[in-house]
Amino acid sequence: MNTGQTVLTIVAVVLLGTNVFNVNRSSLQHGIVLQQTEIGLFGISMATSLLEEAQGKAFDRASVLDQLISTTQLTPPDSLGADVGEYHGDPLGDFNDFDDFNKLKDSVTIKDVDTFYRWATVIYVDTANPEIKRNYTTWIKKITVYVRGKSSNDTLQMSYLFTYWPFR
Repeated sequence: MNTGQTVLTIVAVVLLGTNVFNVNRSSLQHGIVLQQTEIGLFGISMATSLLEEAQGKAFDRASVLDQLISTTQLTPPDSLGADVGEYHGDPLGDFNDFDDFNKLKDSVTIKDVDTFYRWATVIYVDTANPEIKRNYTTWIKKITVYVRGKSSNDTLQMSYLFTYWPFR
């Protein structure tokens, strides 16, 4: 083998090594994207399940057994949250009305994926503009659920409006 063939062989090995390195890097990035997508889907699922659970509850503790006709019958804004005796370690089994989810904080660990931290707030909102928080009772409550993975820098936020319609 002469010098020209040796140089060509070295160049071929360098090009092959570069291509192998690029393929491995691309494969690794693809795996990271798949893992982040999986974590995101779990977060969305956890937020959605909490929103659906809240939607299945009564509008207010006063509406669990009775029909309401005035906003003065509703729980005051500073008292939104779980009632005494409603939380025994499993909030989803103990809560009976929508605003019980206010100040809820829990975590869920999914093996081989991540630990997710979940918290929620419930507020009264303006009837004309649900983005405006009200410090008085209205017929509309808004729950916002937040989910953050232990290994994530992002926080997922989902909201739902719950309206009470008094019927006569």
